[in-house]
Amino acid sequence: MKYTIDFLEEKKIIGIKTKGRLNFQIVEEYSKEAVKLARKNNCNKFIFDHSNTILQGSIFNIHTAEDELQQFGFKNSDQIAIVLTDQEQNSNVKQSINRNDSWCVLKYFFNGNNSEAIDWLNMNN
Repeated sequence: MKYTIDFLEEKKIIGIKTKGRLNFQIVEEYSKEAVKLARKNNCNKFIFDHSNTILQGSIFNIHTAEDELQQFGFKNSDQIAIVLTDQEQNSNVKQSINRNDSWCVLKYFFNGNNSEAIDWLNMNN
């Protein structure tokens, strides 16, 4: 598993790009690094690019449930766009309807392209 974390300064977005297989410890590691970088740069928008992630079983194995993200340090003021490939659209991911007020706002994008996700993050200022 490889990952990179970048601060996209012109967009004020933290970009996390993963490649390979994920496990809880790796997701926790890069999430905490991303949150630290975001706080340092007064940023609350994140894009998780999982278009090169190898999913083991279901989409839920990428550890992006709101309660897990809260565990990793994400706050209710944070917005997270999660980019997956087209093949994952049939995974029946449901956007959270009954949100806990302490959870971050997140949305899944299935086109494997970050531009739609970045547009969504920029619309929610």
